[in-house]
Amino acid sequence: MRKRLYSFTTACILLSVLPGCHTHKKYAAAKSAKNPKFINDVYISGHAKNSATENAIARSKAAPGKKHAATPPAASSHTENNGRELGRTEVRKKYAEILGIKTKEIDNYPLYQFIDKWYGTNYRLGGHGKEGIDCSGFAQRLYGEVYGIDLLRTAMEQFSNCKRLKNTKDAEEGDLVFFHVRSKRITHVGVYLANDYFVHSSTSGGVIISHLAEDYWHKYFAGVGRVPKG
Repeated sequence: MRKRLYSFTTACILLSVLPGCHTHKKYAAAKSAKNPKFINDVYISGHAKNSATENAIARSKAAPGKKHAATPPAASSHTENNGRELGRTEVRKKYAEILGIKTKEIDNYPLYQFIDKWYGTNYRLGGHGKEGIDCSGFAQRLYGEVYGIDLLRTAMEQFSNCKRLKNTKDAEEGDLVFFHVRSKRITHVGVYLANDYFVHSSTSGGVIISHLAEDYWHKYFAGVGRVPKG
């Protein structure tokens, strides 16, 4: 009887310990894994970790004369300014403050005028108008109206038809920024502005300006693409 009870007790102890050992092995494997490379071997320095850290987007902190913020200041659309459309000077001043740059650096007025008109527009999958627009539709419309370029419709198509940049420090205003949200495929796209800020149509906030160092976007960042504008 004692021998039988001892065997039963031993089995219970082993069962309680084994799950912990299995978890430890998984954790050890994760710790030893190499930093991942992104789609098509595009590796973006500072974006290999699962969440934003103090080193994320390090060049934004290091760049002289540039501010770094994980969350941009709130921006209202032109329809919320007492129904009055902002003038050139007001638009430049407004977005320079949001992006943490000098007003004189806002030299593409049509781009920021477009953003101001669309800011706050609701997200709508497959949408392409003011009643609702999705991320690739917004990028396509922006490129058509600001640059006179007809982008392909989906984020994946847009990713496949642009020149990939291997480092965010090479990103310029108007470049596309891509994300693979909970997927290995490209599922989201935005338009790069400055100082690691980008404008996009998000499912949660509609057309907004976000920063690459925000935990969510940092985690799913896939790379930067350039569409020839000439």
